[in-house]
Amino acid sequence: MAKNIDAVGNALKVLIEKGNLSRDEFPIIHESIINDGDTLNDLENICQTMGLFLNEKAGTFYVSPIPGVKTFGYTNEEMRKEFGYSFNNEDLYTSLFIIANVIMEFFPEASPSPMKPFMKSNDLMDIVDKKVEILREQANLDEISYEKSYNFEVVVKKWTDLPRVRLDKGEGDSRKEYGKSSKIQLLNTTLRFMENQELIKLVDLNGDKVIYITDRFKATILNAYNADEIQAEIYNYLDNLLVE
Repeated sequence: MAKNIDAVGNALKVLIEKGNLSRDEFPIIHESIINDGDTLNDLENICQTMGLFLNEKAGTFYVSPIPGVKTFGYTNEEMRKEFGYSFNNEDLYTSLFIIANVIMEFFPEASPSPMKPFMKSNDLMDIVDKKVEILREQANLDEISYEKSYNFEVVVKKWTDLPRVRLDKGEGDSRKEYGKSSKIQLLNTTLRFMENQELIKLVDLNGDKVIYITDRFKATILNAYNADEIQAEIYNYLDNLLVE
């Protein structure tokens, strides 16, 4: 690694500070990685020892945490704080369930490229509703939760108990957009978290939100589907819950 130490060190510094290393912004460092297999391998190995994946998409390298170490770079406690609104584990599990369904809608059956250019948040709400209803009808949901190492029971109860909207008593009939006291609040808070992580871009359209995924999202998913550490059976299970 000695002959590559400067290139690897410079690349790692940029990745840690910015979370990405683009060809346009850092052409010399980017070229030193792309054109030297040893430099790329050394950088990948160092990232792995730090609990990070090195992903590349459309001329930009990204780092993302290895599942099982942290989620989106956070411990559970840190992630709850990032969501805010006094999130507890039930809220967190349900938000991660929403995120899993975003992944499935853009990358069904572990597709290597997104199958749609965008989706609407109202459509995502309907999908989550239907997936939860299918899960709720499973007589052996506790066994499924155990087998998949994911507490679907908690998610089903949390989502089922939530009203669709929660009106703000202090402002007439206006509804509160963010929080965890309604399905719309929890969905919007989850999508805002994803946007803050630069995984999606939200565009307001006639009272709905249009969801576009970023290159960071694409690079992370492409790497994740090819990684042994990913609990792919969870996503496969959700993907196979057919919604008409």
